[in-house]
Amino acid sequence: MPSGRTHDLITFVLAPPTFLAVWAATGSLKPAAVVTCATLFGGLMFGPDLDIQSRQYTRWGVFRFVWLPYKVAFRHRSRLSHGMVLGTLIRVLYFTGAVAALTLLAVYLHARFIAGDAMPGLTEMASAWQAVAARATALGAGRDVLLATFAGLWWGAAIHTFADVVWSILRKSTEIF
Repeated sequence: MPSGRTHDLITFVLAPPTFLAVWAATGSLKPAAVVTCATLFGGLMFGPDLDIQSRQYTRWGVFRFVWLPYKVAFRHRSRLSHGMVLGTLIRVLYFTGAVAALTLLAVYLHARFIAGDAMPGLTEMASAWQAVAARATALGAGRDVLLATFAGLWWGAAIHTFADVVWSILRKSTEIF
């Protein structure tokens, strides 16, 4: 497989053409910027190698603990980690669940030890999430931005997987001769 440095280089080299392609396809800078930023994040931080001790994994620093259950649950280079659509979808769902669980833990710890209050009920929690969603929408993070973000995350991971496949083919072809 290509080294982490090679994967990073490929991601950086393909970022400008990604921006130009999305800009040409949409005629708008906003989706081009969102897809390109998500591609960079997907390739450098959110790619298929989060299931092993990799550059992507270590870049999470003190927050890499979030990916420990993911590393245990998924076999490296399986369809669930490196799959073209399923891999990215699983990582997005996993990360969303992890952030939600950590948020609930923070709310509980705050209520229990700092505020001295009881844990907020489901109604209060739902209202808080609705307020966050409303604020995100007001800032321009609507459905189109979510789709552009997912497309960029997918493309960043796809670049990684394509590089792995090409590398494997080239290596096998040189072994034959």
